[in-house]
Amino acid sequence: MDKRELLIEAANSCSINEFLEEKLKRYLKELTKLEKSNLYKAVLSEVERSLITIVLKETEGNQLKTAKTLGINRNTLRTKIKEYKIRI
Repeated sequence: MDKRELLIEAANSCSINEFLEEKLKRYLKELTKLEKSNLYKAVLSEVERSLITIVLKETEGNQLKTAKTLGINRNTLRTKIKEYKIRI
């Protein structure tokens, strides 16, 4: 079983909240030791970037479908793609 299949299996066996909490706990333990780490912004940015990338792959790069799936405006999506330097 590859890493993606393990993640899908883990996600299916618990709520998205439980899944994210478990994954973030390990990551955050180290970051909380740093001063002025801007943890909130860093985590939100990484989650947003990953989510956009995943949906873009699933829609085969179709920005209109991606925007609709994410519930955001296509112009907002384009701004985020540029901001996060996501390759389509």
